[in-house]
Amino acid sequence: MTTEYTIKTYPKFDKEFKKLTKKCPSLEEDFERLKKVLLLDLKRGDHRLTQDRYNQIPGLGSKVKFPVFKIKKFRCKSIKEGNRSPFRFIFILSRKHNIIYFTECYYKSKQEIENKKRIQDICANYEIYFNE
Repeated sequence: MTTEYTIKTYPKFDKEFKKLTKKCPSLEEDFERLKKVLLLDLKRGDHRLTQDRYNQIPGLGSKVKFPVFKIKKFRCKSIKEGNRSPFRFIFILSRKHNIIYFTECYYKSKQEIENKKRIQDICANYEIYFNE
């Protein structure tokens, strides 16, 4: 039996993403490709993700019950750096709810690390966000 995941986004993610599309015109198309690859990787890996492509974020505290990942290797057509683009995508993976929830996207030179407080708040109130 195969499990289908639903991909959702946090409202602030949508705003951040819209700003980033101004820097990178192909970002929408590139992000769609990223989502397809992510779903394929989950299917191939028996619902597990490899550390070479998806980095699990440590130090989020005991209240965060879901694995949270950062995607660093992301190919952006508009930026000719291969899979070493300056964009970062953060998502929560809930295998129990079959949800991939994108919480944050940012440009590496503008922000060094993910917003851990945001992740903690979303995880603490996951019933609200996952059921939207």
